[in-house]
Amino acid sequence: MALVDYSSSDSDEPEPAAAAKRRKTSSHGTPPPASESILPPLPAAFHNLYASTVRVSTADDPALHQGRKRVNPHKVGSWPSHLYIEWHPTAAEHATLSKLVAALRAELSLPSPLDSFLTSDLGAPQPLHVSLSRPVVLGTAQRDSFLKKLGGCIARASVSSFALAPRALAWHRSSESARSFLVLRVCSAGEEAGTTAITASSKSSASRRAAPRGGRNPELSKLLAQCNAAVEEEGQPALYAYLDGSNDNDDQNQNGGGGGVDDAFHISIAWTFAEPTAEVRQRTERVFCGDGGGVRDEVLTMRVPVDGVKAKIGNAVTHISLPVRGKRGREE
Repeated sequence: MALVDYSSSDSDEPEPAAAAKRRKTSSHGTPPPASESILPPLPAAFHNLYASTVRVSTADDPALHQGRKRVNPHKVGSWPSHLYIEWHPTAAEHATLSKLVAALRAELSLPSPLDSFLTSDLGAPQPLHVSLSRPVVLGTAQRDSFLKKLGGCIARASVSSFALAPRALAWHRSSESARSFLVLRVCSAGEEAGTTAITASSKSSASRRAAPRGGRNPELSKLLAQCNAAVEEEGQPALYAYLDGSNDNDDQNQNGGGGGVDDAFHISIAWTFAEPTAEVRQRTERVFCGDGGGVRDEVLTMRVPVDGVKAKIGNAVTHISLPVRGKRGREE
């Protein structure tokens, strides 16, 4: 008895010409339609398995890192660590930001290259981040206890998942690394109304002082306070500790923030060793706001979903989830 009973006509019937033609075309390497070739996105947990940057040497060698120097020199038994919120721009968002960086390269003519954070050396899109700590160092014995402590601190912040929105493009000069960063200053997506798309250099000191105090980033401010508490217990410096909440810090004003912690949060998209002069800031504003504000408007409509805080210790990444707010505003 046959396992499958086929009629004799099934095997003898000639294949339709159209089907045979499609099969022949595919065998010659013609790609399938775009709708068939799109792969599903990787699950969010996949990004926690591998760090976006890898260690390429056991010694500190700036030549391997585009001239950059470690803030904390490498020592055996010490683990460089960082707390941050990670953002994976969509393909359209990545294209918009890449177009912006390319336009600035052409316009600014900097004495040092403007290197992008958007793409790896192999051309793959890279995640961006909002820092919630300085580069800190943990000892081997501190790692597990720190992660446990950090989880409790994040829970005490009582912050549910939320979203951020870019509110301005600015230059930030880092005294620690002697680098200048092109950054998107961010605010809570619920606070983006009334924000402007201009760089800080075009604002007067009076208009900066008129910015709302403590209102742009309520969620980030709470998370930062808890992350700072966790790292300070390990004898490490807090992030933005030099800011006293006033808007009179000249260095911050020149770097595109209002001077307070609430204005300091940002996403770096490119960097250079060149200093951002007044002319560089003006040209940056012209590129960002030019062509009828096309690039500016695209950037300001982007949203950065925040569902947790990441702790990178060495090359190990741990994701600490925030509670999800339900439809009725309750945490789930």
